[in-house]
Amino acid sequence: MTHPEMMGAGDTPVPQRTTNAAGTDQERPVAAADDRADATPRPDRATDALQHAWHLAQVGEMTAALTILRALIAREPKHVRARQVLAELLGQKGDLEGAIAELTRALEISPDDVPNLCARAALFVGRAKYDQAEADLKRAVKLADRDPDVQVQLGVLFCKRARWREAIEPLRAAVAADPEHAAAHYHLGDAYNAVDDLPSALSAYERAAQLDPTNARPLLRIGVVLDRLGRNTEAAAAYRRARAAQSR
Repeated sequence: MTHPEMMGAGDTPVPQRTTNAAGTDQERPVAAADDRADATPRPDRATDALQHAWHLAQVGEMTAALTILRALIAREPKHVRARQVLAELLGQKGDLEGAIAELTRALEISPDDVPNLCARAALFVGRAKYDQAEADLKRAVKLADRDPDVQVQLGVLFCKRARWREAIEPLRAAVAADPEHAAAHYHLGDAYNAVDDLPSALSAYERAAQLDPTNARPLLRIGVVLDRLGRNTEAAAAYRRARAAQSR
């Protein structure tokens, strides 16, 4: 008998022999070449489709990208990532309601998905549906209370609704979680400024300016607060720094 290691590429595999329960030898068929090829692991078709759709969207082929994603979802209705990507592309296209609908379906499948809660909240804000956005963000904060970006998003929503005192708590939580989060300090400064806590506002804006020195906005706010404190010379210097940052 030819040893398996000595077989050539064109040789026919020799059936292997086994012994059955009765002690009689019997042949065990060797898998055909096509069957062996089918057993080879294949790439994840869903992942390939997602990557292809994203690439098409980036090169401007939005219709083709959406078609691929919708076909994938038709095959796999519970594919959360596909719905997330579809929602993002619909949002880029300006179809906010369609994007919200896809994220809603994704959240029905995976209700504790914090990125999708935050993404839907942002879309709700874009549609001026602030109560729905707040509900999503409060749930997200419960699920990820140490995530500074989630806390900032909730704080900014409160600022947008002129609920300044409520904004302070999540923004302070964001700063505690990440002391170098420039946006958290900046928006915290806005909240303090709005409730007339000027020393705290100034401190927050100054920290934001230190962390993001090329951003003119905290420098402008520093000037505003210094003006309110009657420190006009220092305010003028802050405004000059802001103009210099804008011209870079």
